[in-house]
Amino acid sequence: MRHQFWKVTPGGNPTILLKAEDIPCEQRASVANAVMSSQHIGGEQVGYMRLERTPRLDMMGGEFCLNATRAFASVLDELGLLERNGAICSGLVEVSGVSEKVAVRVVHTENSLPFAEACLHFDELPAPQKIADGLSLVRVPGITHIVQQGLMPSPADREAFCRHQRRFLSLEQEEAVGHLWLTEDEDTGKESSGLKLSPIVWVRDTASLCFESACGSGTLACALAEHSRTGAETFSILQPSGMALAVRIEHTDSGFDVWVGGPSRITACGDTDLSGILRD
Repeated sequence: MRHQFWKVTPGGNPTILLKAEDIPCEQRASVANAVMSSQHIGGEQVGYMRLERTPRLDMMGGEFCLNATRAFASVLDELGLLERNGAICSGLVEVSGVSEKVAVRVVHTENSLPFAEACLHFDELPAPQKIADGLSLVRVPGITHIVQQGLMPSPADREAFCRHQRRFLSLEQEEAVGHLWLTEDEDTGKESSGLKLSPIVWVRDTASLCFESACGSGTLACALAEHSRTGAETFSILQPSGMALAVRIEHTDSGFDVWVGGPSRITACGDTDLSGILRD
């Protein structure tokens, strides 16, 4: 019952990636909950990779995750499955929660971690839906984010607060919901847009609620909310991990390409024992 795995930290948000053919679809949620435990591999989310043909990533709850897509790009780069042009490796991948193929890119620079990026194309940029002052909904592929100004609740109150917020906003049938708290970054030594993100992500099919050390789609949602408010098109938003994720909005002939990127490290890879977790 040993199966290959990769654990990738894309600027935070440790992500476990397994081969899709090893795990039946009906067992992916239970396997994900098991291997995320600190008693097993330990991580914040799990994805299942198909490496043949057009590479594909399916998340543990069928949701879309930008950071997991960036982690997937790092593994594809490590395996030589991206097209190399000098220091830049690029390609197209399929990802759950997104109907179109997603462009990915890994940029190698000397004496630093690879910079892994993923791009979403929009005919029109998603418009934030204002709920109240300092509170808005931003819908991006595969996940709906609640962007709010201020500090997140205490650990003891978070689960009840997030559950109430999903119910109040009628979001409990969504595949995934991000609860995002955006504050000013008071550490002037950080190269950021002056913004700091604290994300909690709920995934319906795994019934999981996770305070994430980084959130790519949440960073995208915050950038879209700030773009709507200020018109800015480049952002660097500090994550709980202490690293920043960058967002840039590019105009194209057919709409907008939005790139989200940051450092990415393959922290572990090898075989893991799924005895007692994966049923025959």
